[in-house]
Amino acid sequence: MLLFGIVVIGLIVLWGNSHKSSSSDYPSTAESYRAPETSNDNSYTNNNSRTATTNEYSSPAESQYKGNQLQDGASPLTDCFGKGIYSGNATLTIKNGGNSDAIICLYSIDNDRTIRNEYVQKNSSFTMSNIAQGDYKIRVFYGNDWNPEIENSCGTKGNFESDINFSEFDGTEYFEDSDRGYTNATITLYTVADGNASSSAIDQSQFFRK
Repeated sequence: MLLFGIVVIGLIVLWGNSHKSSSSDYPSTAESYRAPETSNDNSYTNNNSRTATTNEYSSPAESQYKGNQLQDGASPLTDCFGKGIYSGNATLTIKNGGNSDAIICLYSIDNDRTIRNEYVQKNSSFTMSNIAQGDYKIRVFYGNDWNPEIENSCGTKGNFESDINFSEFDGTEYFEDSDRGYTNATITLYTVADGNASSSAIDQSQFFRK
């Protein structure tokens, strides 16, 4: 832009000088035109007193759901996975000490579907009770800024707006509920990537598999 301004001014001055030499009836270009003045706010005025032009930039509006969380134990994905199954005496306590909220999903091998989905805030814990005996996969949907209005990959309403991640605990977990007793399991989610048991990242389609 600076080079362009210099070239234009040079041409105008040359034209003004040649025109002045041929006729004295008109004012020189130097008298009738003043080059735009550079300023930090990208505005300028000229000798015609035109309104100054300013380039204004506005940052995107912050989401109204910034910082929004659900209560521990809420089941925001029931429309996706169906009504939860509550039977038996086994329990699963989730301690979330990470930087993200989490939705813990219990996928029943016997029922071939996710039977529970329960929300746990970061730096909080929640006990999932009334779990029947059987083998389960534990899947975790991490994120922050819960928005109940946007669509998720299941096609239902409700999704995190930021820090989204999906993981699944390696292997299967057996919960016992028999005459011998019942399982009281605990898992700790230190961060999005780590915990007290090995886990692997999964994609959204695998997590939302019904």
